[in-house]
This record gives sequence, C-alpha cells and structure tokens, in this order.
Amino acid sequence: MPEILTSDLLLRQAKKIRANRSLGQNFFVDLELLTKIVEAVDIQEGDHIVEIGPGLGFLTKLLCGQGATVDAIELDRNLAEKLSKHGLKSVNIINADFLDYDLNSIEAEKIKVVGNIPYQITSPIIGKLFGEIGEPSAWLSKIDRVVMTIQMEVAKRLVAVPGTKAFSPISLLKSYYFDAEILFSVPPSAFYPVPEVTSAVVYLDPLKAPPVEVADLKLFRKIIKGGFKQRRKMLKNNLSFLGLSEKELLDLFEELNFSPHARAEDLSLEKYALLANRLSGQV
Repeated sequence: MPEILTSDLLLRQAKKIRANRSLGQNFFVDLELLTKIVEAVDIQEGDHIVEIGPGLGFLTKLLCGQGATVDAIELDRNLAEKLSKHGLKSVNIINADFLDYDLNSIEAEKIKVVGNIPYQITSPIIGKLFGEIGEPSAWLSKIDRVVMTIQMEVAKRLVAVPGTKAFSPISLLKSYYFDAEILFSVPPSAFYPVPEVTSAVVYLDPLKAPPVEVADLKLFRKIIKGGFKQRRKMLKNNLSFLGLSEKELLDLFEELNFSPHARAEDLSLEKYALLANRLSGQV
C-alpha cells in the first residue's frame, strides 16, 4: 500500500539526498504550500507546463496529477536520473541548464512556467523568460503565466512602486513586460535544507504589449542602467555620461516636470520613456 503523501514524508525523502549548495538546492517539503502553488498555476485540460528545477519531483507529481504535460528541466544529473526512474506519465525529464535551454523547442503553442528558483539566479531566469527592455525573448509570446518561488526580497522589488527603496531595474522590467503579484510568503521551514531567508510565491502575468513606446530602445536601456549605477546619487549626476551639462539636465528635468532632486527610483517606466524620447537624436 503506497504511503500517504504528507509534509513529513517529503521531509524524510529530502533528508536522504545531499543537497548541492553550489546549485542553490533547497527542496520544497511543505505539502500544503505546494498544493497552493498548483492551484495558482490553474491547470486546464491540455496545459503544457515547464518546471524549472524539479529537484526531487514533489511539485512535479502534483502537476502531472492534475492532467498537465510537464517538461521538467533539471541541471543536477543525479536528480534528473532519479526523476526519470519514477515513471511519471506525461512528464519529460530534461537534464539541462534552464538558462541555456531553447524554450521554442517545446512543441506547445502556450506554456505555463513554474519553479522553485535558486536565489542566486532569480534575475537571470526572469531575464531568460522575458528578455531585456526592448529586446523580448524569442519565446515571450508562448508564455501564458509564471508561478515561481523566489526570495522575498526579490519579490518585493518586482512589485515595488516608484519612490520606494525597493524600486529597481527589475521593477522597470516587470512594468515593461508583465504584471506581478505576491501570492503568499513561504517560511524557511518549508524547505530542506532550511534557508536563512523568507521566500515568496509570485504570479507573473505577461502583458499583451509594452505600455510605452520608445524611439531609441538602446538609449532607453542606457538611461535606466546609468540612472541606477549609483542609486544614492541624484539622477542628474548619474546621467552625466550623456554629455549634457548640469544646467542642460536641470532645464530638461524642469521641462519634463521632474524634480531636480530625483533619484533613479523616483521615476516610473513612463517617465523613463518620456526622458528617452525627449533625448532621442540629441545625445
């Protein structure tokens, strides 16, 4: 008779595996929260799911149990081999680095992406999925929704609004490509080994189109990158690389109704677009 699935059972199974800390492995062992993740994915008949870092397959089993086809991309060869032996129906175990994987190789018109993301590669993974501002990924149109477990600190930066300390370049990337929502927090005790920080499950909903139009996207990216280079400095100082004098920048800020004391985190995506369009062809 098969064992009843419980958090205690998941924890016992996780303790049998030596986690690879260099890969940021922390196995999600809280069954109740894993179930909430599956609910957030909102699996419909015929759904195709890409799971980033399935680990021991706890979430994978719940996903395919709802009738989804799952491509589980696992970097750790040993874990990928263990998962392959589970004989899970409608699950394709792929031993690869997600950051190098071509999502267009997946034969599905739309995909839902889910995963417990190693903290140190959260930003690269989001960039992989969506692209850079003005340079969308080759598979952006395939992405239906993303439900990911990430570090709470990064989650707060994703949903941050202008004028707050948490507002950052990743907040602007979010505003350009998707809506973001923190669904619920995840305590360290939900993982084994136990991490030192709190996590969050976030829902990312791709926009149909970027909310701004920018004539010179390369300049747009340069302004954002330069603005945040030394975020304690006022924006006018960080934009000196544009070759404009302080007076010219202050006159421009006045024209655009920006505060002369504005810092990078004070400008919304729309204001950065306004600035880039005003400077297009002049710098």
